[in-house]
Amino acid sequence: MKKITFILSLFLCACSLGGYSKNSTFYMMDSNNLSEVSQRKINVGVSKVNVPDLLNKPQIVVYEKDSQKVEILEFERWGETLPYVLQNTVTNDLQWYLPQSFVKSVEFSSETLDYTVKIKINKLEAIKEDKVILSAWWHVEDKKGKILKRKQGTYEVKVTSNEIGDLVKAQNQAVHYLSKDIAEALSKI
Repeated sequence: MKKITFILSLFLCACSLGGYSKNSTFYMMDSNNLSEVSQRKINVGVSKVNVPDLLNKPQIVVYEKDSQKVEILEFERWGETLPYVLQNTVTNDLQWYLPQSFVKSVEFSSETLDYTVKIKINKLEAIKEDKVILSAWWHVEDKKGKILKRKQGTYEVKVTSNEIGDLVKAQNQAVHYLSKDIAEALSKI
């Protein structure tokens, strides 16, 4: 019995020395008040976005200006995994840009819509007190899998702060630019 009491005492002491961990802050992107690109009526699916392994985690990743240093911020996190944050943002953006179209996130390869958008992010760099750089390859397929349009785009948004909320807003704006390019391509297919 003395041994159990001693171990329990040690455990309680260890817990009291540890203190409290910082609460995490969670971020999402949004799609609000985007200008219409086309009145075209089409059915479009947006596949899960492919991101580099460095970004495929719940933590937000930032870069230091003029440095090779990357920070993975333990307490600044995405509300969902980044591939789904991007997929949902592009889907919602396309609903704004193509308001007469049916646009949805595609979860299963068995879903057949007139067109499917597939995106591969090459980089999404949030550089403190400088800019966000989004570089992505994307293409539009028809329901038979034939690629109708393929493009690589790089989008930059200036950031004057090192606040994580401001970096996320800049990333969000870069995704809007990507989505607008996709919407313009879809309106002409």
